[in-house]
Amino acid sequence: MPILLSICESDLHFKNLLFDYIQRTCTYDIVDHYSNGFELINRLYFKQNNFLLIDVFTPIMTGIEAIKILRNKNNSTPIIAYSQVYQEDVDHLLSQYDQIYYCQKNSSLIFGLLSELQKGNISFHQEQITQWKRTKMETEERFNSQQRAIYNPSPLELQIINHACRGLTNKEIGEQVYLSGRTIEAHIKKLTEKFRVKNKIQLITYCVEQNLHTYK
Repeated sequence: MPILLSICESDLHFKNLLFDYIQRTCTYDIVDHYSNGFELINRLYFKQNNFLLIDVFTPIMTGIEAIKILRNKNNSTPIIAYSQVYQEDVDHLLSQYDQIYYCQKNSSLIFGLLSELQKGNISFHQEQITQWKRTKMETEERFNSQQRAIYNPSPLELQIINHACRGLTNKEIGEQVYLSGRTIEAHIKKLTEKFRVKNKIQLITYCVEQNLHTYK
């Protein structure tokens, strides 16, 4: 019997990554999905969920506020709450509630944690948090020295990334930025090499999870 999930996520591209993962496995099934905490609170009602996946910083009403309301209403559904960057104050706040597991906004990490929680391996969450904290500290310490080595996409490349994440073909992207499909293909190839991914699909996944897809 599949594990029933509901998702609260405002970023359509990241939400689609979660959907794609769920559709590739028989382990999970989606009950409903929401774009912000307000929708979650007003539409959840008595739907049966094994887990809720909630972005803590959704617009209109944040995931954090929605979590507070759910727990005040005695909804005890286990929750994986995630954010792009580890924030100590968020971790402290969420730790005051039972069965809430703070996690990095990364589809592989979210489903890895979910899998371990299903097995009853609660300690895995603390191990993951410890590693996340350590990674953040290490990243901050070497940020300045690494900054020069990080590839920063040009405005044109960011436009191409944005259109690719919306599902446009190379030809359609070319029409949007007034370049040929072959030129777009060359840009995509360059970006896959710079970000060390194998193909366009992996490039899209990487760019969504690194928040590079929101350039307008």
